[in-house]
Amino acid sequence: MKRDRVLQRLRRAAISLALLAAVLALVALWLVQDNPTINHTSRGDDYPCLAPYDTVLNDANNYPGGEPPPDGGHIERRCREAGQERFRTAIEVAVAAGAVAVSAGVVALLAYRRDRRPAP
Repeated sequence: MKRDRVLQRLRRAAISLALLAAVLALVALWLVQDNPTINHTSRGDDYPCLAPYDTVLNDANNYPGGEPPPDGGHIERRCREAGQERFRTAIEVAVAAGAVAVSAGVVALLAYRRDRRPAP
């Protein structure tokens, strides 16, 4: 029986695209959860802000807790901007993951149809 090289390539492409979609989805999830940091504040460099999902979806303020710092409003604004930017990037990566997943499905369907065609 002769091996169908196109079918093998379609299967490999579908698997590769599915794996890429999974990796992109994990990256998007990480971006939404990972706290951004800002530098040059009265609290020191690499000040951690709240998670992007908390900033954008829950409208959490990022005002530093404890003793109010002199630049608290500035920290809050910069953290909000960093969280919104990170959330936007996560959405873009998630949309790309969805597009790649749909592409993987189309390629898998093509491989299935090629495998099921009548033998000549």
